[in-house]
Parts: sequence; structure tokens; C-alpha cells
Amino acid sequence: MVFYECVITTRNTTGFTKLTSLMKSLSHKVVDGGGIVRSIQNHGIRNLPHRFKAKFADNEGTRYYKKGRFISIYYDSNPTIQKEVETILKLDEQVLRNTHLKARNKLWYVNIARMDKNPYIQKAMELERERAGK
Repeated sequence: MVFYECVITTRNTTGFTKLTSLMKSLSHKVVDGGGIVRSIQNHGIRNLPHRFKAKFADNEGTRYYKKGRFISIYYDSNPTIQKEVETILKLDEQVLRNTHLKARNKLWYVNIARMDKNPYIQKAMELERERAGK
């Protein structure tokens, strides 16, 4: 299982019922695939770095957005489920952009098998060398 972070940018005019149904469908897809949803965070409405264009105009005819709602979802799953989550996000009309990252935390460094890439093992080896030199 891989720990993923997905940052989603949606239209700022999207209602909470549509957002919650989107998050529920993503969560159900991850859990049904044997994964774990660790956290969903709503970062609120923020200014976009540049004007984003939606695939289709909304009910009011707006297609270009200067503001968007940012949402992060953190989950563990296998890569096939991650691809399915991406397809759900691509098909949703409310989503302007999405980015998947392979999130790294401190446990990722502990689990690295290669000693030259693991900073904790390097620190322990350095301490042993210092003790042996004294």
C-alpha cells in the first residue's frame, strides 16, 4: 500500500452536498479497494494563481474562475485504486484540477532498506564510528 495525498481544486460555487457526495464516492472507492482514508481537509476558498477554465459552464454560464476551493485527501491504497480515484475526479464537473502525490512522512525514511538512503541509520552508524574512535 502506498500513502497518497490528493489535492483537489473545485469551483468556488460548488455546494456542500455535491462536495460531500464526491468525498464519499472517493472514500468508498478507496475502502472497497482495501485502502484506508486517513484524512480529508477542506482548506476553504482561495485565490487561484491564474484563471482556471472549467470543462463546461455552470448554470449561471460561468466557465472561468479566479477563486477555487482546495481540498486535500490523504489515503493508503494500491496504485490501481489511485488510478480509479483519478478517473472519478476527471469525470466530475465540479473539479477544476487535481494533483496526486506520493506522500512521504518520517516512517517512510525508517522503512527504506538501503542504508545509504536512510538518515536514521546513517546517524546511528556515525555515532558508532565516533564511539569506536574514542
